[in-house]
Amino acid sequence: MSPIEFPNNDQYYLTLAEEAFSEGNYLQALENYKLAYQISPSPKLNRLIASLALEQGDFVGSLEYAQEMADDYLETPEAIDLYLQIQVYSQNFFAAREFLWRAQKVRHLTEEQKELWLMRIDDQEAFYQKQQQAAVRQLETELNQLPSLASMEQLMLVRKIKQLPEELLKSMSEKFMIDPKVFPLVRSYLFESLARVGSSDKVRYLTIQDEIMELSPAESGSDGTLEIEIENRLNEQLGDDDPILLSNLLEQVKLEMAFLYPLQSSFMKPKAWVASYLTEYSEQSEPLDEGIETIRKKIKQLMFDYH
Repeated sequence: MSPIEFPNNDQYYLTLAEEAFSEGNYLQALENYKLAYQISPSPKLNRLIASLALEQGDFVGSLEYAQEMADDYLETPEAIDLYLQIQVYSQNFFAAREFLWRAQKVRHLTEEQKELWLMRIDDQEAFYQKQQQAAVRQLETELNQLPSLASMEQLMLVRKIKQLPEELLKSMSEKFMIDPKVFPLVRSYLFESLARVGSSDKVRYLTIQDEIMELSPAESGSDGTLEIEIENRLNEQLGDDDPILLSNLLEQVKLEMAFLYPLQSSFMKPKAWVASYLTEYSEQSEPLDEGIETIRKKIKQLMFDYH
């Protein structure tokens, strides 16, 4: 028989959980904490469940809860440690480095703590990869076929690169990011992958204008100012008059900015972008900027080739 859903039923389950925990029945405690969480989720309870699941060897369950409130794990050094433990035990070494980079940016870890965690992640990954050498070699062989595939197949395959050890991920990314046979969105994805783990060494990157530039992923990969400015201006122009067109244009903007990544700041003319969209997709006629029209024409050709 299911319990009646009275108000504050989460307290009922919390009481049961604490009683089970005090008696050493940790699995029963975990189940009751989960029932309380379903009624009244909170970061504190999320961390408690993730921690207890981790202690019980339920890495999958622990990871599911931690990822649900990942941002809240950045609040304290203790929560950061817990989240990193969960990722390392789950062999998600890329995700661990990405989160460690985020934690470093919010300054909740000392330099010494960061270095200790980097060392631990590296050691655990090296140990894991020794056990997975055959699988890594097979994945490397598969990824080496990337330039010969169609655009859609490249976009599906490239996501597997995060399963590689960090050094191999970096070397393969650097090779593919200057290969003209690799689709631009795939090159953008590779650059973003390096940015997400805080890679600061400059890499060579082939732009959609067929120019090779040297860029630092950590410094160049996170500026979404242009996209935000365009979206704000489109909202001002269309928010009340044509919400359907606005919704479609916002999706168009996201896609075109993805083609520009990580060089959006080189085309920082939000007014000209908005004029281009409104002239093309509405009855409004605006003065157009030759440079923005040229780059949009290039992007539209790439989108056509993709489809």
